[in-house]
Amino acid sequence: MRRYWRLAAGSLRSGGGTLGRTCPRPAGVPFDRPLLYSGAHAARSRPGRGPACRPQPFPPDAKSAGPPAERLLGQHRGPLFFPVQVPPFGPRRVPIQNSKRMEEVAMAQAGQQRVIRDSVIVGLAMFAVFFGAGNLIFPPQIGFLAGDGWSAALTGLLITGMVLPVLSVVALGLRGGTVERLCAPIAPWFGSALLFVTMLGLAWLIAVPRTASVAFETGFRTLAPALEPKLGIWVFVPLFFVVSTYFALDRSRVIDRIGRVLTPLLLGLLGIIVIWSVLSPLGVPADTGEAAPFRLGLLTGYQTGDVFGGIMFGIIFIEAFRDRGYTPGPRYTGALWGMALVTFLGLFFVYGGLEYLGATGSGVLGSDVPQAGLLTALVGQLAGKVGANTLAVAVLLACLTTAVGATAVLGEYIQKWSRGRVSYKAGVLAVSLTSLVQAFGGVDYIVALAEPIFLLLYPVGIAIVILGLLPRAWLNDGVWKGATILAIVMGVYDLVASLAGKMGGTMPQALRQMHDTIPLSSAGFAWLLPTLAGGLVGGLLWKLSGQPNTGCAEAKGLPAE
Repeated sequence: MRRYWRLAAGSLRSGGGTLGRTCPRPAGVPFDRPLLYSGAHAARSRPGRGPACRPQPFPPDAKSAGPPAERLLGQHRGPLFFPVQVPPFGPRRVPIQNSKRMEEVAMAQAGQQRVIRDSVIVGLAMFAVFFGAGNLIFPPQIGFLAGDGWSAALTGLLITGMVLPVLSVVALGLRGGTVERLCAPIAPWFGSALLFVTMLGLAWLIAVPRTASVAFETGFRTLAPALEPKLGIWVFVPLFFVVSTYFALDRSRVIDRIGRVLTPLLLGLLGIIVIWSVLSPLGVPADTGEAAPFRLGLLTGYQTGDVFGGIMFGIIFIEAFRDRGYTPGPRYTGALWGMALVTFLGLFFVYGGLEYLGATGSGVLGSDVPQAGLLTALVGQLAGKVGANTLAVAVLLACLTTAVGATAVLGEYIQKWSRGRVSYKAGVLAVSLTSLVQAFGGVDYIVALAEPIFLLLYPVGIAIVILGLLPRAWLNDGVWKGATILAIVMGVYDLVASLAGKMGGTMPQALRQMHDTIPLSSAGFAWLLPTLAGGLVGGLLWKLSGQPNTGCAEAKGLPAE
């Protein structure tokens, strides 16, 4: 039997009708919401009275969800629509549209669009927080030293400077969303202790003040060369922290402000420099004599320190998804990986372009160019004063986004650590004021303060991230404990050796000889093989002892094995 659509209009005041029959509007449904009526129960209706009424309001976002709801509702917001399936003759009417299924399809499409939108916004914010001023310096330096081997060097940088930092946030999100749950297999107290040392030592005393100092010396002085430096720092640093505090004070909008406002500006300026360097290269990458460009990129990417940055700052990106209503499940996991993809693509575009710029300048500039001034010299050769000013603005934005993200994380941590006695806004103000004082010491002072802390914490941080990404079936609590203990031992050695060198002393000869015999020690990776050995031995001993994996289960939210 042929089927037709019939649209009948009803009164808004009475709740609408179906072919002359008045039906009540459901309680709680406003009059400006369209109702979908169908004759699903037409068999139970009396002859001549039309189908039984079954009003079903569409969700508020059904109009924007696309087909099929958009085809049904169109742009009409006045009379009510009643799709009814009727035969060509006779009073019997049979429905042709499953309204419940149509609602599910429309809401599923809207949900997919929302996941994509949220992944892009949070991913751009994560890129901006990762991409500090130091990340502007390392890629062109790698390309400049690698020359015609820049592509192999980029592959090494991709592993330690892009993939691992992004995956550190994913590991945090998949292992419960907090450092405490990520580190649960090590010890119940270890995550809290590590987070306290990290927040106090790396973020508060180093990361936030350094952003203001680098922004002044690399960005502001390029834009205002005539201003006396001693006067300029007293003007710029307070202004910098006023702006960063403004963006960080509203906790619910930190990610939106970074992802929607600051990051597009930063990417736009960096994109101009990258595209300019590709379309009008300085020259042909020269043969610099670098024998191991891949190793150069791998080790330099490790020096960026972004792997541990993911552990410190990852909570704000995870909380951004939670504030948007995400809960553990397929949509949450998909949003995490979508965020990681967006961040990786942004880092790859900028890192690759800046490294290529350095490679094309390897045959133009002399080898005596200092590391801090290399990018400025390259951009000056490429685009003159206009390019140098563009780079200066990009440095300012890169430092600002990192400062906003770090300040927000510290404010959140202070509120949690004080158990609510100190509010989030009070914590943000405290971080900004103390960082302002610290920033007046300059970049050299902050870098000298940071080196021992980096040497102590980074082996532990990288080991935890790698373990957090491995499948649960491969690990037990003993693997975590053994690897962490050996990483801490090697980190303590590097810390003591660094402090002894700063004070004019040296480590005992026996310890130095033992340390130097470890593979990769000359490259700064003496901790790698001992950490691996500690994990293997610890896992074997734990397996033989037959103890349960309560820590691994807690990290994944699963029952103990």
